[in-house]
Amino acid sequence: MATLWLANLPADVTDDEISGWLEKYGFPPCDEITRVPGDGSRPGAMIAFADLDDDVLRRLQPRINGVFVRGKTISAQVAPPSRPEPR
Repeated sequence: MATLWLANLPADVTDDEISGWLEKYGFPPCDEITRVPGDGSRPGAMIAFADLDDDVLRRLQPRINGVFVRGKTISAQVAPPSRPEPR
């Protein structure tokens, strides 16, 4: 599983719009979108792809990074793999 971090999203963007943008730029359908709360100035979301590995997502990431949507420039980064919690 690989995760893409999207930042600087328009405040009123829907999950369907995010999925549509990604698919428009050649990403496979995502499995989960998790909104990340903040102060409201640069809303973000974590996009999970169960069937992608990090290397494939790194090759796709430049397609969406820097895209201008509704007055905002989207920032996209591949999130580091999650580590198991310490015991």
